[in-house]
Amino acid sequence: MADYKDIVGTTIRGNAGVLTSAKTGELFYDSTNENFSYRFPNLTSAGSWRTGNNLNSGRSTMGKAGTQTAALGFGGTTATAIVASNEGYNGVSWTELADMTTARRRLTGAGTQTAAIGFGGYPGTAYVALTESWNNTSWSEVADLNTGRSNLAGDGTNTAAIAFGGLQPSTLAVAEVWDGTSWTEVGDLNTARYSLGGAGSTTSALAFGGLSPTKALTESWNGTAWTEVADLNTAREALAAAGTSNTSSLAFGGTADPPQYAITEEWNGTSWTEVADLSAAREDISGTGTAASALAFGGYITAISALTEEWTGPGAPIGAWATGGNLNQGRKNLTSSGTQTAALAFGGDESTGYTESYNGSSWTALANLGTARQLLGGFGTQTAALAFGGLTPSATDKTEIWNGSGWTEVADLNTAKARLSGAGTTTAGLAFGGNPFLNETETWDGTSWSEVANLNTGRSEMAGVGTRTSALAFGGNTPPITAKTELWNGSAWTEVADLNTARQDLGGSGVDNTAAIAFGGNSPSKTAINEDWNGSAWAEVADLNTARGNLTGTGTTTAGLASGGEIATGLTTATEEWSGSSILTKVLTD
Repeated sequence: MADYKDIVGTTIRGNAGVLTSAKTGELFYDSTNENFSYRFPNLTSAGSWRTGNNLNSGRSTMGKAGTQTAALGFGGTTATAIVASNEGYNGVSWTELADMTTARRRLTGAGTQTAAIGFGGYPGTAYVALTESWNNTSWSEVADLNTGRSNLAGDGTNTAAIAFGGLQPSTLAVAEVWDGTSWTEVGDLNTARYSLGGAGSTTSALAFGGLSPTKALTESWNGTAWTEVADLNTAREALAAAGTSNTSSLAFGGTADPPQYAITEEWNGTSWTEVADLSAAREDISGTGTAASALAFGGYITAISALTEEWTGPGAPIGAWATGGNLNQGRKNLTSSGTQTAALAFGGDESTGYTESYNGSSWTALANLGTARQLLGGFGTQTAALAFGGLTPSATDKTEIWNGSGWTEVADLNTAKARLSGAGTTTAGLAFGGNPFLNETETWDGTSWSEVANLNTGRSEMAGVGTRTSALAFGGNTPPITAKTELWNGSAWTEVADLNTARQDLGGSGVDNTAAIAFGGNSPSKTAINEDWNGSAWAEVADLNTARGNLTGTGTTTAGLASGGEIATGLTTATEEWSGSSILTKVLTD
């Protein structure tokens, strides 16, 4: 009989405690707790939708191509007109690109963000066979479909695509494949329909839903013929799709005229299963991507919509906080700079000038600030940081620069202030907000401060992350305690989506205005809440291990650091390290 070594190739390793170096699934013996265990990634068990940034132009019945992080949306209809508009999505925001040659709605598309085709549709006077090819710069007309139509489905690449179903004005079952040069008719759908969903390739595709009447019918394409398979759980039309084959697809949105649906269903090659709904029910929606990573955009709710949502399927990493080395001096109202494994913490309550550096496991005391202070702003790295403003105990305008061994006074802020925040480096930084509920913003060029465009909402005790040209300000006290978030683009602040939980005296980490985490704070009680920003919206993720306010944060969204602050029993020295992914340990039992 084979033993563990015969199967795995090694003997069972032993360790006093959890063996953190164990490979995924590797069995080890924990001699401290006297048990056998193994470790595995902590992953989500279900998928979910998350709001993305809106289209620049709200539209329905668009063509689509690409992936969740590199998509195209083209054509469609606004509230007033059929358009040729074309926009590209980079995973954060939409950018207007060159228009199609012919404005039309109810078309479809295939390909990538840089190499796509759009085909079929309705310009307002006739059902067209028109096909256009996108080369990442412009659209050009290529060979027409054999059968002009609108309300069709299709997918694939710009050299190998499939089109099926549609309206002309009769309901069609016609299917055609594109070889990069011309369209060829292939086997018809078993059931003619239009306003259906479809995903896949020329050799492996899926058609589902549609009308007339409203259908749940699903058909699978194997490269030669269509076969009826299991129905959708909810019959609907004007829905969207994502997927790569007839074994893996996603169906979302749509209508039975009425009602509109937010329902999402996932196809596993055999049957459909209902999963998490869209945030908003809508019809005439567009979609692209895969069953694990999809994009939904546009459509019609009670009016034409610009709404974008991103789907992440089950199996995504789950972040977690882990205990790090304690500060040498517990304090609140401090600030920090650097990364999770190379950080600097300075200043703090009782107007201390205390400075410490962190190497990923422990803190070491270094030279104090020249001017002791709390509620100050700061940014930079472990070896090159800037400290500015704060209470000494009165508000100060003093600025000091850290060179890795000591602090030196440099040019003052234009306005003395405390309870402010900042972002950037010692050669290009940003200071914003402060008490009494200021909206002032100043930029640092390595030598001096200059006043620039104000925050839209004056406030103090907020968090901030990013750079001089790409920053995020969130939370704070206006008063009252606020959830407001503002995005800095290098010249102006724009209000964006609020935090889910209003709070002040919170920590934050992130490298620009597209990705951040916000943790802890006072709301007004001390909280452990942690939220993740994706460039358009906040979502709650794993909490700090200990609720606290008046803490500091630095690092990135995948490797953050939370230090110091005040817990329910008083000042704390605690440090926590955030990882965007985490590992679980499973103990074997009888």
